[in-house]
Amino acid sequence: MTNQQDLPSHPIPYRIRIGVTGHRNLGDEAALQAQVKHAIDNLVDDLFPMKSRPAVARVRQLGTTPISYRILSPLADGADRAVARAVLSYPHSCLDVVLPLVVEDYLETFADDASRAEFGELFSLCRNPVLLRTRRLRDERSDKQGQDQLRRDSYARVGRYVVDHCDILIAVWDGEPARGRGGTANVVEYAQRQRRPILLVWGGEICVLNPGNKNVGLDASALLSIDKFNLQSATVAYVNHLDYKHFEKPMTPQCIPAGPRAMVKEYLFPYYAKASSAAMKSQKQFHDAGKTIYTLSSAAVGCAALSVLFPPIAWVGYSAELVVLCFVWLTFWEAERGHTREAWIENRFLAERIRSGIFLAICGVKPKPIEVLPFMGYSQTANDWTVQVFDEIWGRLPKLAPCSQQDCRCLNDYIRWVWIRGQIRFHKKKMMKEGKAGRQLALAGKIVLPTTIVAAVLHLLLLAREPSSMTAESAHLLHRVVHQGLAFIALLFPAAAASLAGMEAHREYRRLEKRSANMYRQLKRLNWEMKLATDPESFETQLQQLDQEVMLRETQDWLMLMRYVEIKAG
Repeated sequence: MTNQQDLPSHPIPYRIRIGVTGHRNLGDEAALQAQVKHAIDNLVDDLFPMKSRPAVARVRQLGTTPISYRILSPLADGADRAVARAVLSYPHSCLDVVLPLVVEDYLETFADDASRAEFGELFSLCRNPVLLRTRRLRDERSDKQGQDQLRRDSYARVGRYVVDHCDILIAVWDGEPARGRGGTANVVEYAQRQRRPILLVWGGEICVLNPGNKNVGLDASALLSIDKFNLQSATVAYVNHLDYKHFEKPMTPQCIPAGPRAMVKEYLFPYYAKASSAAMKSQKQFHDAGKTIYTLSSAAVGCAALSVLFPPIAWVGYSAELVVLCFVWLTFWEAERGHTREAWIENRFLAERIRSGIFLAICGVKPKPIEVLPFMGYSQTANDWTVQVFDEIWGRLPKLAPCSQQDCRCLNDYIRWVWIRGQIRFHKKKMMKEGKAGRQLALAGKIVLPTTIVAAVLHLLLLAREPSSMTAESAHLLHRVVHQGLAFIALLFPAAAASLAGMEAHREYRRLEKRSANMYRQLKRLNWEMKLATDPESFETQLQQLDQEVMLRETQDWLMLMRYVEIKAG
């Protein structure tokens, strides 16, 4: 395989995330499972908007992106387990477990040993369960009444968690009011408020709640984004470059065992290469489109000005203006149609998430779940494809082995040199680059405005000193040429100033410079703190803090900044 050949990679599936809520005491569980499968087979695709169904059908037909299911369940008796088993009967489906209590407390709520054994069997299928409580109830409250209150609060919380993290909620519900806080009726009511599609299953009947509400349903955008990601390629050359950069570059600590190195090269580098390549391509398209539009907008004004000032060639100037404006609109339309800005920031977010995961995997540390604040827009929403892709990639890794005391020191040096200092060098370079570009644009703007003012003053003086009829013809010609030149500057330069301001807003040079300056200082502090983490426990804690509180938050901050940067057609 040559360096320029594409690496084969397993496609990332699009998993429809199904949440479950329902009663514990059921009748025929086999019949319920059959009902649930019937609902999934016949109703799920109809939850996609009509306009996106052809695209969904196309993806299914081409097979570029497998469509499967992920069941999110607390694994209580009854509906939680019955629906989980029904979903797991589909090929390539998987189980996410979220527990309201620590396992020891939760086991006490089950009726008998058979129930606890069934829970253990299903629980073992989940690689990364989510525990909403990390302490036993008796460690927080000594009285039974207080423990019961904590338990009810936890049940209400787990119901909301399931709704917040699913695409569809299956409710095994008799329609009666909740028998306690966090009951099925409460969860269904919360799901309706959050506009989650709900498949109601009970007594042999299946229906979709709020089927006529156009705002309730599945969004195919995540499927189409994952399909587009799967169609991206990663070359052997890029992956080999990543391997060299992470493990063989001069002065890199040579302490990484062959196992972790081979693991990240096989499971993480190809997907990082795909996301990074897609981000760089989209970024270039977005920046080129903005530069072209703002430059040609000034050119269009120049063509119009020439037409006004030189009537004999007006048809040439106006024709050129029309061509330029058409090209501006075509460039803007292509950028909007291709969603270049969205593709850039989403793929960059994913690439940075995978890049952090590479260092965590090398050190045998798993990342904490991504929980982005809802106001950020690109967050832990039902259709955040970047979170889905990262979770899928991470879930394919072999079981990680935590670092030993012996390896901890060398891995610490490795993280500080390759990851933290690499980011320090990056942000220092970016701070200087963005600052220089911003100052150049600002200087150009400062030159344009005074020049326009001087031209306007000279224009007024020229009009006040019209040449007399006795003046030589050459003087008249010179006067007319200067007059037209100053008029051209007066017309063109304000448009040029507006274009320069548009370019500066489009690239956000000043803000990016300040962000990198802040990260530069923060990373230097963290580099010193990481050096003090000499035992495995503190090293792991420091790594997760670096991942969550610095790298992830910095990427989210950048995302929040760039999501509002648009090319203005005007």
